[in-house]
Parts: sequence; C-alpha cells; structure tokens
Amino acid sequence: MDKSSLDGWSSELRNGILALAVMAQLKEPQYSSALIESLEQRGLLTDTGALTPLLRRLEKQQLLTGNWDQTGNRPRKYYALSEKGVETYKQLNSDWQNVTRELRQLIEGDDNDGVD
Repeated sequence: MDKSSLDGWSSELRNGILALAVMAQLKEPQYSSALIESLEQRGLLTDTGALTPLLRRLEKQQLLTGNWDQTGNRPRKYYALSEKGVETYKQLNSDWQNVTRELRQLIEGDDNDGVD
C-alpha cells in the first residue's frame, strides 16, 4: 500500500473520532483556537477546516453551548459541553472503550471468540 493511500485511511480514522475528541476537550470551556492547538498536538486534527462545521453541528444538536467573549480586540466564541453533551459524552466514551477493547482482541487474536 502506498503512503498516500495509507494517509487517506489514517485521516478517515481520525475524522471518525473527532467529535468524541472535541467533547473530551470541552469538559472545561475553550475557544476553538485552543481546541485546534490541543487536537493538532495530539495528531487528531488533520484538517483545521473540519472543526468549525463540527462545532456548529454539535451546538445545533444541543451538545455544546457557545458563548461570545466580548473582551479583548475582537469577540471570540468559547464552547463547553451542555448537560445533554455531558451525558452524550459519557455514553460515547463508554461505547469507545468497548469498541477499542473488542478491536484490540481482534487485532491481537482472541482464542475465546468461538470462531473457527
């Protein structure tokens, strides 16, 4: 497999978990610029242009609250998990833990899977 194909798969995997990664970072209110920096440092954000539409979608779904900070030179919006977002994050995190456990067993091989 050539590197460009592998990069596409890696990017697709990261994009698939981006909402969970964002929600994990928003336990405390943050500006989008801080989110970008944090997610980029961890290698979870490959396209910074994907973050704004995701934040808008999560806000529209009432999983995030967005508030404007008028202090400073220009207004900035900061985001936090709503009550609904906290509950959704807990469920998604639990689901993620289950998926990664099962995937790890598939990758490492599980002699107890009952499949011949």
